Amino acid sequence: MGEHVTRSIEFKSQSNESTNPAEMHLTAFSQQEMKVRALQSLLGFWLIAAICVLIPIAHFVLVPGFFIGGIVVASRRWKTAEEGRDATGTCPDCSKDICIPLDKIAELPQWHDCPECAKPLALQLPEAAETSQA
Repeated sequence: MGEHVTRSIEFKSQSNESTNPAEMHLTAFSQQEMKVRALQSLLGFWLIAAICVLIPIAHFVLVPGFFIGGIVVASRRWKTAEEGRDATGTCPDCSKDICIPLDKIAELPQWHDCPECAKPLALQLPEAAETSQA
């Protein structure tokens, strides 16, 4: 489910302002896939809410919580066209090849620590692309 897409980005060092080219790997969803994902999460939360009706006392909190939570999560999934998987490239500080997991976030800029040297890195669009979009 979803199409795998690669986008060119840069790793920018926070300490010496140098940059290295990198790649961001994404999963892109069609409109139909976004609707299906939203509906699956909504039904899942509502199923848990229905099961929680059987729990004495706690159901007064759990059922409304899962009911509202299902709506919130479904609306976010409906609006999510891309999910980040990881970013790969060379760290500008330690010059080692690295792979940074992205926690399903595809928006840039992002800040992460290098898994090798633990120095902060900014994941951003290449500067040539930023000036052409302005």
